Amino acid sequence: MKFLLQDVRMETSFLTENNFTYGTATKNVTIAVENGIITDIFEKNHAINSSGYTIVNGQNALILPQLREMHIHFDKSKLGLPWSPIEPAKNRVERFTKEFSYLEKAPLDFSNRMKNLINLELDSGVTHFRSHIDIHPLVGQRYLEAAQEVLINYQDKLDYELVAFPQHGLILSNAYGEMKNALQNGANLVGGVDPISIDNNLEQSLNQTFNLATEFDVPIDYHLHERGDAARKAFNKIVTLTEETKWQDKVTISHAYGLRDLDSMERAELLSRLADNQITIISSIPLNFVIPPLTELKKAGVKTLIGCDNIYDCWSPFGNGDVIDKLNRYAEIFDLTSQKDLTESLELVTGKKIITPSGWLKIGMPASFTLVNASSTAEFVARKVPVAASYFKGNKVK
Repeated sequence: MKFLLQDVRMETSFLTENNFTYGTATKNVTIAVENGIITDIFEKNHAINSSGYTIVNGQNALILPQLREMHIHFDKSKLGLPWSPIEPAKNRVERFTKEFSYLEKAPLDFSNRMKNLINLELDSGVTHFRSHIDIHPLVGQRYLEAAQEVLINYQDKLDYELVAFPQHGLILSNAYGEMKNALQNGANLVGGVDPISIDNNLEQSLNQTFNLATEFDVPIDYHLHERGDAARKAFNKIVTLTEETKWQDKVTISHAYGLRDLDSMERAELLSRLADNQITIISSIPLNFVIPPLTELKKAGVKTLIGCDNIYDCWSPFGNGDVIDKLNRYAEIFDLTSQKDLTESLELVTGKKIITPSGWLKIGMPASFTLVNASSTAEFVARKVPVAASYFKGNKVK
């Protein structure tokens, strides 16, 4: 499709008076899109030859980057099933054992539950997904194959990353062989979970994880719920292996609860090592004391991102599939109330800085972006203004 998106606003700078930032300046632009790529950006009153273009009126909306869901589980959703509360479980092992039994017997099949989850998030404006897919001998490649089959029907609406995730423990469930199969079959990342409290073997579990990553040349997204001394050991081992394998900018640690258990000096030292090795932290913004110190991480130069994680599954009855709701929660928890802080927070769900000298929107980039009827990014985040429209590679999704 070849079209001109007219009358949209881009933020260009912060507006400040007497050291108080009270808003952002914007400029009105027209964006030319062809074959899913931004081919030109025109400022207001610039003469444009519109011959051959379909005209789309942006109605003075604010244009923002593509919204990204960086932590989801396509295979775990109960959306579309009758209400059922969360069963009690003594520990994570009992929880995922019960979960597997429940999902195998669920009266709504994997594909339809996954579609319900994707459609829920598309409706909130998300067009990029990173999903963890359970891989272990009991399920083999079934969940991965089912997810890939569903995603064929969404090629014009979203892009995605699939993480081969040994939920039942890489060592505990003897999943190494199935993990190799998953990476050969199209999984994009290696996952992992709790090398001490689940696998009970820090060295073997993490060594095998990095072996898989380096053999298949893929990034890592590791779920780390470890606490106290176990967290200390796991973080140090992950950083050390990142250094040894030169896997900088290819490692993510999700959850990272144990950062809260380190004293300030030890934490500062670890955060410096995380930043030096370009290790990313992803949080689902839990409403309790285990939430990692995300503002500390950002100040230390550690890349931080947000994902929804549980959306009505066997682990939690909550979740609405709206990453801006999670971002709003993050801003409120960490008391980010200024125009600048709220604006810069959007990077956690887009991966892009909004206000830069040359602007975030570039000629040649995919035409994947978001339109909102808000005066600024700060208002969008703080007031949870609904997404008016989302585009993925030139296709209007919402």
